[in-house]
Amino acid sequence: MRRYVLAFSLVGLTFFPLAPDAAADLLAEVSINGGAFLPICTALPGGTCGGSVGVGGLVVSMAAATSNSPGTPNMAFLLSSALSVMNTNASGTATAHLLIGDTSWAVPTGAVTMLSHIGGTVAIGGSSNTMAFFSSFDPGTGQNVSPGSFNTPAVSPSISAAGSYDATSSVAIPSVSVPPSFAMTENLTITLSAGSIMNYSASTTLSPSTTVSPVPEPVSLLLVGTSLIVLGVSLRGKRTVSTQSAA
Repeated sequence: MRRYVLAFSLVGLTFFPLAPDAAADLLAEVSINGGAFLPICTALPGGTCGGSVGVGGLVVSMAAATSNSPGTPNMAFLLSSALSVMNTNASGTATAHLLIGDTSWAVPTGAVTMLSHIGGTVAIGGSSNTMAFFSSFDPGTGQNVSPGSFNTPAVSPSISAAGSYDATSSVAIPSVSVPPSFAMTENLTITLSAGSIMNYSASTTLSPSTTVSPVPEPVSLLLVGTSLIVLGVSLRGKRTVSTQSAA
């Protein structure tokens, strides 16, 4: 099986607001504890972006979101990876609902399979930690439409204990003739106990066969040291809402 490995490094913790771009169709956004969705990053279709958002002690640092929109007859993919998701609160759980999507893929010429995979590492576990992940396919160019017309079954890998995790699901999609394009979205809901830290790497692929699909490697345990440094900085003080994007 072909593997696409996302390798990232965190150079600093300086974030910048998103530059307005009406044509930006790759969007990563997060709702924290049921609040309004906040943009993490945006890029043009087929681009790459990354950034960070923190509210009330829950910090999501996205290493990258990317896709190959408009795709090829044999492969369309959407990838995302969070360097860390941390609940820096001294007490109480916190929940992040993430949507990562792109638009303007050319509709495949026949039936295809959409396959979702997620894997990662829990650096500091917690008894209340939970995750739910699925991917959505929606004809047209609706931004981050999820659930969509077709959805992979949701997976809920255990993230309560320190260590690695992974899960996969898929859905068959019949031939779609109209409209001429479609959108895909990754949908994650992560709840963390106080002090818990984890990361993830996810792929959503559309192809005629499940045998050709990018599967992300779990983000390395080497990143745990960086997460702990970030946690130390966060506990010193502030509630942050900040974002960064890179085309």
